[in-house]
Amino acid sequence: MVKAVLNYKVRIERMENKRWVKRIFEWNLSESLWEKTCWGHARKLKIQKTVCVRIGRTMDDWLLRGHGGKGMEWDCNKWKKEIEKLTKEYGLNKWKHSMNGKTTLIWYASKNVPRFEIFYDGSFGSQLLFAVRCKALSVNRRTWRWNEENTRSCLQCNRGVEETVEHLVLECSKHEHERESLMDVVHEQCGENKWNARCVEEDSVMRYLVGLDEECNMTVVDAMKDFIVHAWNKRQ
Repeated sequence: MVKAVLNYKVRIERMENKRWVKRIFEWNLSESLWEKTCWGHARKLKIQKTVCVRIGRTMDDWLLRGHGGKGMEWDCNKWKKEIEKLTKEYGLNKWKHSMNGKTTLIWYASKNVPRFEIFYDGSFGSQLLFAVRCKALSVNRRTWRWNEENTRSCLQCNRGVEETVEHLVLECSKHEHERESLMDVVHEQCGENKWNARCVEEDSVMRYLVGLDEECNMTVVDAMKDFIVHAWNKRQ
């Protein structure tokens, strides 16, 4: 919507005055909700404006300007590219800002940009993987207020520790067999020495397993999906 509105504003600016669209736009400028919406979108993208004083008008016209006052000489195609770039920058900053302070998205926030993930294939494993990546898996640490046991503790290994996503994936002895199969794949793909160095930081381990690390390995992610399916079915 933002891109469509601003691109149309650019087109109107470059129309000949004899065009009906241009004439109607100028006639309705002082009371136009569309014009106010357009300027609101421009401010979001930090696009500047140049006011054109019109004698006898209740409201002066304005023209879009790029950073540093550029844009007067640009054609519609040049402006289209500029608006596309600024819209992406605005959307990316808003996306990153929306994750600030949300502990459940601490791993997800490590992504540089939102992107299509091929391992979301509609399977049960991909559904569980998405929940793990967002720390939204229904473990007791998350559901203790309304689960039947009314406890945060892990009831699978009975070690008296909270059942968090990290505990289920990395620690719970109930899933040791499944974890061994997962670690075999990890060591084969990552290398044992490199993996041991990564294990110093728990968050680094989890980001790698769920495909949120810069070194995303599809074989490891698929093995993680298999692990979480078997572990979750056993837990249920």
